[in-house]
Amino acid sequence: MKQSRIVIATLVLCLAAPAAAEDRAAAEQLFREGAAAYKSGKFDEASQRFDAAYDNLRAPEIAFSAAQAHRLQYEVDRDPAHLRRALELYRVYVEGAPNGAKRKDALVYIDRLGDALKKAEPAGAAVAQQKPSVFVSIALASARVTIDGKDVEANTSIEVPPGEHVVAASAEGYLPEERKIRVGNGAAPVPFELKPRPATLAIRSQPDARITVDGRSVLLRGGQTEVPAGTRWITVSARGRRPVSREVVLEPGKQLTLDAPLAPTTQRRAVRWVVIGSGALLAASITSAAIAISADFAAADLRDQNPLPTDKQGEYVEARDSRDRWRTRSILLGVGAAAVGAVAAVMYYADEPSADALPRPIEQKPDAGFTPIALGDGLGLGLGYAGGF
Repeated sequence: MKQSRIVIATLVLCLAAPAAAEDRAAAEQLFREGAAAYKSGKFDEASQRFDAAYDNLRAPEIAFSAAQAHRLQYEVDRDPAHLRRALELYRVYVEGAPNGAKRKDALVYIDRLGDALKKAEPAGAAVAQQKPSVFVSIALASARVTIDGKDVEANTSIEVPPGEHVVAASAEGYLPEERKIRVGNGAAPVPFELKPRPATLAIRSQPDARITVDGRSVLLRGGQTEVPAGTRWITVSARGRRPVSREVVLEPGKQLTLDAPLAPTTQRRAVRWVVIGSGALLAASITSAAIAISADFAAADLRDQNPLPTDKQGEYVEARDSRDRWRTRSILLGVGAAAVGAVAAVMYYADEPSADALPRPIEQKPDAGFTPIALGDGLGLGLGYAGGF
C-alpha cells in the first residue's frame, strides 16, 4: 500500500511539472503583451494582460506591475474600480515581497490611493464624471512636456478645454516629438517614447587602427564617428599591436573620447631581432665574398706566371682552395640571410592579432525571478524577469 502511494505521488509530480512550465510560459507571454501595451500608454489593456499573467504565475512582482497599470488607468478614466484593484495588488506585493526593491514605493501608493479612493466613491458613489483632459505618459524623468506651448507635469491628468491641442515632449539627448490631438468630453491619453540621438565616439590610437563597435567595423571621420546610444563593446586593433577592448556606456547626444594606445605584440618585438640576425648573416656573406674575391685575385696573379715556378705551385693551390671555401661560405651565408629575412617579413605581415580572442565581460545571470523596475516617478513598469520560464 505504501509503495502504491509513492507511485501515485510520483505520477502527480510528473504531471504537475509540465503544467507549471506551461503556466510560466503563459505568464511570460502575457507579461510581454502587457509591457508592450504599457509602453504605448494603453494602461487598460496592460492591466488586463498583467492580471492574466498574475493568474498564471502568482509572483508578487507581477502584482506590482499590474497595480502600476491600474493606477495609471485610473488617471485616464477615473474609474474607482482601478483604484481598488491597484490597492489590492500593492498589498499583495508588500505581503509577498517583504524585502522587495519597490516595497517603500508600494507603501506610499497604498497610502495615497486609499485617500484617493475615499474621495472617488463617497458613500459608494458611482464612477466620477469625466472631464476633458490630457494624460501624457513618458518614461523619461527629465522630459519636458508642453500642451499648447505651456509646460505641464508628465504622467498626470491635465484638464483642458475640448478641441484641438498640440502636445510636445523633449529631453536632452533625445529627438523631440510633437502631436496634434483632439480632446472630447473625456480623457485623451498621449504616450510618448522619444528616440535617443546617436552618441559621438572619438578614439585616439594608431593611425592605421581598426575600430569595431559590437563586432561591426566603423570608419572614423576626423577621429570620431556616430554610434547608437547605450552600452557598447568597443575594440581597437592594428597589425603588430595588441588589441584592446572596452565596454562603454554612451549617453544619447553626448560625446565620449577614448584613449586607446596599442602596445607592440611579442611577435612584432621579435621581428626586430630576426631582422638584425638577417643583417648579420648578410654582412658575413659579403665579408666572405670579399675574402673569396681577394683569394681569387691572388690565385690569378700566380696563374699568370707562365710557367709557374715550382716553389709557387703550393701557394697557388692554397689560394685557389681558399677562394672556393670562402665562395661556398658566402653563398651559404647569403642563402641564410635571405631565408631569415623572409621569416622576418612573414612575421611582420602575418602579425594580425585576433580581437575575437579578447575576453568579454561575463554576464552575471541572477536567479530566476521577477524584479521590479522603476522607469520614472509614477510611471515605472515595475517589473523585469531574470532566468528562464
